[in-house]
Amino acid sequence: MKRKQKERILIFAGLGVIGLVISVIVSLQLQNTKAQAFAESYGRLVTDSRALTQTYQSEIGKWKAKQYSNNTMISLTDQYLPKFQSLVDRAKELQPPEKYIKTRDFSILSFQSEMESYRHFRNFLSTGDRSEDSKSTQLLSDALRYETYAFAAFNSAH
Repeated sequence: MKRKQKERILIFAGLGVIGLVISVIVSLQLQNTKAQAFAESYGRLVTDSRALTQTYQSEIGKWKAKQYSNNTMISLTDQYLPKFQSLVDRAKELQPPEKYIKTRDFSILSFQSEMESYRHFRNFLSTGDRSEDSKSTQLLSDALRYETYAFAAFNSAH
């Protein structure tokens, strides 16, 4: 092989290696960007969820203090349920990197359980059926457990 051919082969091989290194760096950078975007979106979702839960629980506190009738609390619950469904929908729209999939999935389960809890609470308010109240309490407990799992999954992936 002539010397010029060898030089060209080395140059092209070198350029190929450089191209490969650059593509690996770009790929890693895209993964980091996606992870950061998920973490930010997840943080906003958690903040919104806590605010919504706190506001609704404040309304329940007023009901417990006899400031609201059952009918008023039913009406308020009807207004809040779509807001909780919105949290579920937002969580389902998240596109997490592989390492955050459990975080998203547990968050969805948490939001769904909380929303179902309030549906059963509403049923209790309208019927007086204590089994609906018990189911509501159990689902709220499930929501808290799933939330704990979601945070643990996030922290272990982060």
